[in-house]
Amino acid sequence: MAQHVRVLFHATFRETVGQREISEEIDSGSTLKDLINKLARRYGEPFDDIINSERGEISREVVVMVNGKSVRKTNVVLKDGDVVMITVPFGGG
Repeated sequence: MAQHVRVLFHATFRETVGQREISEEIDSGSTLKDLINKLARRYGEPFDDIINSERGEISREVVVMVNGKSVRKTNVVLKDGDVVMITVPFGGG
């Protein structure tokens, strides 16, 4: 049976994709890294820069949340129904 995650996009990621959210089919045992690599192959920039290649984790230039929790590690295993949000850091003053 196919598994799906909801992927929410904000800022430049929304502009690149052209929509606010998509439903993405994933394989059982897929990780956050698998999902991001799949999005990078499909959409290119700015998704290519989400993972810092030196550290193998989420770049400090990007905020990725899984089910409302900010994550830096890319080995998080995704499950059917998870919600992944991708945006840029924001600040206030």
